[in-house]
This record gives sequence, C-alpha cells and structure tokens, in this order.
Amino acid sequence: MAEEAVAEENTDPAPESQDDSSAEDGDDTSSTDTTVLADDDAAAKDADKAEDTDSDDVDGDGEAEPINYDSLKVPEGTETDEAALGEFKDLASKMNDGKGLAVEDAQMLVDFRAKMVADQMGEWETRFSEWRNELVSDKEIGGDKFKTETVPNVLAAAERYGDKELVTLLQTNKMYGENPSLIRMLNRVGETLRADQHARGRAGGGADSEDARLRRMYPSHYNEDGSLKDSAKGAPA
Repeated sequence: MAEEAVAEENTDPAPESQDDSSAEDGDDTSSTDTTVLADDDAAAKDADKAEDTDSDDVDGDGEAEPINYDSLKVPEGTETDEAALGEFKDLASKMNDGKGLAVEDAQMLVDFRAKMVADQMGEWETRFSEWRNELVSDKEIGGDKFKTETVPNVLAAAERYGDKELVTLLQTNKMYGENPSLIRMLNRVGETLRADQHARGRAGGGADSEDARLRRMYPSHYNEDGSLKDSAKGAPA
C-alpha cells in the first residue's frame, strides 16, 4: 500500500508538467505567428512610398501636378515681354517628360536669357555711339554743317522719295538715323535736290520763286499758311 501511494505521488505531477509545456509551446507559437510587426513594417514602407510620391508632385492617380511659374521674375533693368514670358512658362511646364521644370531651373533660364539680351543691347549701344561720333566728326557732313546742312538734306530726301514712316524712322530709330552709310547717301540726294531747286528758282527769278522752292524742298519746315515754323528758323536754304 505504501509503494502504491508513493507511485501515485510520483506520477501525479507529470500531467501538470505536460500542461505547462503545452502552455509554453502555445505561447511560443503565438508570439512567432504574430504579424503585427510585419504589418507595421509594411505600413512604414507604404508611408515612405507615399512621401516619395508627394515629393515628386504626383497626385493619387499618378499624374504630375502642374507647377506654378508665377514667381518667375525678369532681372531688374530688363524690359519684360509678357507674351514671350508666357510662352516660356507654357514650354517649361511641358518639359521634363511633362512634369515641368523646377521653378529654380526655370528662373535660371530666364536670368540667362535676360543676360544675353542685355549683352546684345550693350553691343548695339556701343555701335550707335561709334556711328554718332563718325557722323559728327566727318569732314564733309559733320561738324557745324551737320545740323545746319546735313540734317535738312537727309530729311528733304526722305520726304521727297520716301514717306512719313521713313522720316519717323530716321528721327527715332538709331539703326537708321545714325547709320553713316545711309546718312551719307541721303545727304547726297538732298544736295542734288537743293541744287536742282536752286537752278529752277533762278530760272523763275524773284524772291517768291525762292520761297516756293524752299517750301517744296522742306515741306515739314513750313506751316499750312506758308509761314516758316519756329523750329525751322535758322536752318539753311
């Protein structure tokens, strides 16, 4: 009887040990099968992808959002051509495979173009200055004769064989009004007109014929009533 009691005491704890082991095994299985951490990693990756997409200015449909170029500025001192600037903005928005240029890159191109224009304008201003000096220092048409003889000759030739538009170009556009070759040619034409009109005036005789000759030769110097304009007084015949 005593041996049976001992045996029972030795065998009773065994099931408890198995239960504990099963419980522990169950806990291990539960912890290793969990997907919570894996889900967190996936969520983090998805979030990173979303951030990358946002950084590329792409919306949820995978289409690039249009870039606003209203902040583009033309350098100070440069005349703004609004039409050309608008065309550039439209072109910039279509570049980079339709994603558009970054605003910073677009601004660099605007600055570069403005510099090119400024350099070209500087070159032309230098040339105009050289032309002007050449004209006023010319022995035949420059010096004191430039204002008193050359200018009236040139304008007379332009009025006789050209039109009002040509006269305006000569007076307002340096490309024409300060071009030595063009001024010399028109001056010769004007001198020929003066000589011809002078000969006709002598043939007709009298002061009235001379006045008529001057009015025909320099119509812009006279008022509608035939009187000499104040701005033309002192100009040579």
